[in-house]
Amino acid sequence: MEALVIIFIAGTGVARAAVAYPSTYAAVMAQHSLSGDASLSDREWNRGKLVDGPHAFQDITTRSAAPFDTAAYVLYDEHNLYVGFKVQQTALPITANQTTNNIGFGLDDFVGVGIDTSGNGSTVYYFETTPRGIRYQQASESTRYAPSWHAAARVDNGSWTAVMTIPLKAFHSGSAPTQTWRLNFVRGVAANGEHYTWAYDGTMQDASGASWPAFSDAQFWPRLSGVHVEGGGRFRDRAHADVYALGSAGGDRNLFAQANGTFAPENARVVGIDFGYALTNSIHFVATLNPDFSNVEVDQQTIAPQEFKQLFTEYRPFFAEGAAFLNPVSPSAGAAQPNNQIFYSPAIGPFDRGAKVEGSFGNQSFGLLSFRGYDQTSGNEFDDLAYGYTHALPDQSFAYWSDGVIAHHSVAGDDTAAEVGADFHNLHTGLIGGVDQAFESGSYVPDPGHARALSAWGQVLKPNWNVFVDYQDVTPNYNPVDGFTSISDTRGVVYGLNFSGSSRGLKNYSLFLGADRYVDLSGAVHQVDALAILKATFKDQISISINPHNGFLRSYTTTPPGTSGCDDPSLLRTSYTGFPDYYCGETDQFEQLNVKLGYRDGTQSPADFAFAEGPFGGTFLHQYSLSASRPFGTRLSAAAQYAGTYGRTISDGALNSQWLRLISLGYNLGPDSNVALALRSINGLVNELTTVPGVNLAVSYHRKFTSGNELYLTFGTPAATQTLDRFIVKYVIHAGIQN
Repeated sequence: MEALVIIFIAGTGVARAAVAYPSTYAAVMAQHSLSGDASLSDREWNRGKLVDGPHAFQDITTRSAAPFDTAAYVLYDEHNLYVGFKVQQTALPITANQTTNNIGFGLDDFVGVGIDTSGNGSTVYYFETTPRGIRYQQASESTRYAPSWHAAARVDNGSWTAVMTIPLKAFHSGSAPTQTWRLNFVRGVAANGEHYTWAYDGTMQDASGASWPAFSDAQFWPRLSGVHVEGGGRFRDRAHADVYALGSAGGDRNLFAQANGTFAPENARVVGIDFGYALTNSIHFVATLNPDFSNVEVDQQTIAPQEFKQLFTEYRPFFAEGAAFLNPVSPSAGAAQPNNQIFYSPAIGPFDRGAKVEGSFGNQSFGLLSFRGYDQTSGNEFDDLAYGYTHALPDQSFAYWSDGVIAHHSVAGDDTAAEVGADFHNLHTGLIGGVDQAFESGSYVPDPGHARALSAWGQVLKPNWNVFVDYQDVTPNYNPVDGFTSISDTRGVVYGLNFSGSSRGLKNYSLFLGADRYVDLSGAVHQVDALAILKATFKDQISISINPHNGFLRSYTTTPPGTSGCDDPSLLRTSYTGFPDYYCGETDQFEQLNVKLGYRDGTQSPADFAFAEGPFGGTFLHQYSLSASRPFGTRLSAAAQYAGTYGRTISDGALNSQWLRLISLGYNLGPDSNVALALRSINGLVNELTTVPGVNLAVSYHRKFTSGNELYLTFGTPAATQTLDRFIVKYVIHAGIQN
């Protein structure tokens, strides 16, 4: 049997409540393989106890000691990592309604373990289970991470226990015989929407639902030092392949989602493959041929008016795996918009094939990919290359990075974009600073070319407050063809100030104050924002959020005015940039007051009411929204929303409205199977600010078999604005070759 020695050392910045523990922990090798017995009756577990006693965990929601006891255990052998929990919960009911793996994370009680095999936050994993033994997992390297592992749980009076068996081959780790990892234990209590963490730092932040726990918290975790794995390569899942077969029928069988959110004709693909090969434990080759774009796994849609472009999450396997290695995103946006990205894969529509190498070694992480395709909607052929590299110290005190794209498009032209940046973090003072410079060139860049972006920032980060200042200079023609840039031609400063904490009457509160002011090359003010976000959650689980936002955005016509002058309604306008001529400059006001009242947010049965009003460009808006969701027993869950928007044109007083009605149902058929139905009706239109009206019915069925293969049956899609007469059958074969 190969030796595996694991030592836990408390990491920098870890603060504990009430009980002090030694700074070094030694995990114990199991003398025999442990079964999935959730009672933890095997005496072997006693040898692996790491955490026990009152207040061993911190309640990150209330920023106080956790009110319930939690004990955690870690053992290992040459094949598996074993994690056990014993949790007390006498004052609140134990919540365990979910019955399908990877559905409804955060709605039930859960316990979990976090593992950072890189030691510097670049490769982080979470594994969680509920009182029913339902499994969830996440990985910083991929939104599609789904290894094979086992969990079991048992509920007693006022307590429950859980056991996780995680194969070591599920982790991407280094090949060195001795490694340093980090580890943490987490817990969620659904009845009061609170989260507990073993490793704690005052600058860590809570979040609702599936947004917690955060990968970035790994910098505060205790270190897992001296992981000695002789011949560690034998734990690698050497190669794997996902082969799909797809059939479609119906009058809309050839309509598929595009990068801009619309649906357009595409030839339906019937077969394709995603392939991966482990070059080392932590470096992988990934390739795809004829990838599927039917959108059956994940759908994304937004109906709210957007001042700037909406940022979407990547779900396609080829782009999702190792995505964080390709995008070392730095602060590069205003106070109320998403950061710019040189490589933004959701902007890339259907493509034909691709290959990449990605992974980490030591303090480095990197990615290099190439993809080719043909856009049937525009007739554009593309052959693009993207890369990313980051070097980060384990305590995140210093990092530098570079990423870029070399794009060749038959219609748009050639485009080369690259950036370099670095930042530092003084762990004692909380002072953070950094700089990032991006460049763009090629025939895609308009002549004369002004295509670069600079961002230089400073921050003081403290447990209950932080202040942030960022100077940005984005020149007029900066707009990487495969990237995301919400606005250009901006020079100015972004400010941010945040306070957070808790009190006797408040479970938690936060106040964010932000502002930005940018001018363009003409000297005019291009964009201004000033906003405040006050959030408070009371002990009775009533929450309130108040968000006033006052902003101005300047736009220009894309062509010179004709005989009708700048008032010609046929002139197209853009707020992206007016360079070089700045025709017919016009400044619109965006002043919104948003108020949200919530009850039991963060639990399995939340209810929310939201109201907003104010000028939005040339329209004065009144918006209302009422939403709620809850489970019915252990199988059925339902969600509903009713929302309306009144819009009065400021210039002539014309009144329009749009109304949304939405109901969705989910039914759990078993641990690896579920069915879902969504019915949405939208009528009316408000000055081209709201989404296209229509009625949309979508039904989906998913089944994962014991072999790991998966079956999808779908009618329509929730992302469409109307019902698609499209039925898809997709079967995925997951094949793996292990050492």
